Amino acid sequence: MKIVMPQSPRLIEGVHLNLDQFFVVVPALNEGDRIAGVIHKLKKHGFYNIVVVNDGSTDHTSESIPKVPGVYELIHIVNLGPGASTMTGIRFALLQNAAYIATIDADHQSDPAELIDLIKAMQEKDHVDLMIGSRFLKKNQIPLSRRFYNFAGNLISYLVTGLYVTDSQSGFKIMTRRFAEKLEIDYNGFEFCIDIIKKANMNRFKVAESPVSVIYTEETMAKGQSFREGLMMLGRLFNPFT
Repeated sequence: MKIVMPQSPRLIEGVHLNLDQFFVVVPALNEGDRIAGVIHKLKKHGFYNIVVVNDGSTDHTSESIPKVPGVYELIHIVNLGPGASTMTGIRFALLQNAAYIATIDADHQSDPAELIDLIKAMQEKDHVDLMIGSRFLKKNQIPLSRRFYNFAGNLISYLVTGLYVTDSQSGFKIMTRRFAEKLEIDYNGFEFCIDIIKKANMNRFKVAESPVSVIYTEETMAKGQSFREGLMMLGRLFNPFT
């Protein structure tokens, strides 16, 4: 008779967390040249439950996603937006019994290794349910246009949520299961980041920030928010009919 011994939970030194219940959601739109690298870095640092939400990509994103255990591809037939992609990934992670859910962009701006720092920062504070990785709490080389957009975003975020954060537009964050279960993102566009903060504050979940690095390239600048998108975001957030 063959006896199968139960596997020990995967742990990271200095972090009291079972990584088998830690899921990373990666929204992806036309990231065929980058997505495999992000997944490789996540796995290198011990994160094996990776949910890629392919948001109607028209390039080779799907073909570039490694077909290995623990890496899931969820496909939107049409492009729905980063907010919808994030919500799709969160719902799937909850169905997989995730205790913690992280989100990270697929464009290599954020360093997956710093997820460990965010986890540690989250555990060092009491009862934090949403930990935001802030690019503005660390000395980073951030283009002036991005600083302006983020300043405006932070102001809008404060008006909408009643809570001031230094990086309201960060896509690099971790949330607990209890917050994720209550979360319903109402916006499909980039304003979804503000909506997440709003829902956390409205429902009295504790929000905190921790410094993270960021790297900007010509490609990531081209894919980021524009002035036009910022105006559209403003209109959607303050539209009384939504």
